[in-house]
Amino acid sequence: MRIALSILFVALMAASVGWASIPDFDRYRVIIDRKPFGDPPPEPTPQQPPRVTSPEESFARTLRLSALYEVQGGDLRVGLVDSRNNDSFFLRVGESHEGIELVSASFEDEEAVLRHGSEMAIIKLQDGAIEPISPEQHEERRQQRRTSYEERRRARQEALERRRAEPPPEPRLTGDELEQHLKDYQMEVIRQGLPPLPIPLTEDMDRQLVEEGILPP
Repeated sequence: MRIALSILFVALMAASVGWASIPDFDRYRVIIDRKPFGDPPPEPTPQQPPRVTSPEESFARTLRLSALYEVQGGDLRVGLVDSRNNDSFFLRVGESHEGIELVSASFEDEEAVLRHGSEMAIIKLQDGAIEPISPEQHEERRQQRRTSYEERRRARQEALERRRAEPPPEPRLTGDELEQHLKDYQMEVIRQGLPPLPIPLTEDMDRQLVEEGILPP
């Protein structure tokens, strides 16, 4: 019984200490109402997922890709025409016009990727075809194009190195054969009235051309 009373006494003391430790915020109400630390940040607005529409519903259905060329520094620039008001404008990657942003462009594929709000679309130069695309699809295409470019660049570099390693071809004519060939070619170009080679005419060559009436006596 004495042990039970001791436990009850300790519990009551702990409860009284706990209640006594709870601060009274009413006396700080004036300071709290003044918001010394400013307003709390606003709740983040949920972002809408990107839309993928049909070509008939795409924002790019009234746009036509009219030009695609490379400017100084290697950047691509595209020309676009809006059929609604015949508005024509040029964009580089990252630039916008009335909410239409040029995301990327490919000179080899003759296409441009545009974005308006949460929508993206591919527009072709040749046939003007419109293809809605998601950001994930665009990133996948970009990676594939980069891989393809690196493979072509590596193949060109390997072909160049092979050509450099190959010995130069042997000349087909040398010595007297080459000299006679140049003389014969000289005679032909003079007969045709073309500018002669920087090879002097021999007496035999000059006499033959005079006999043929090509050169004056």
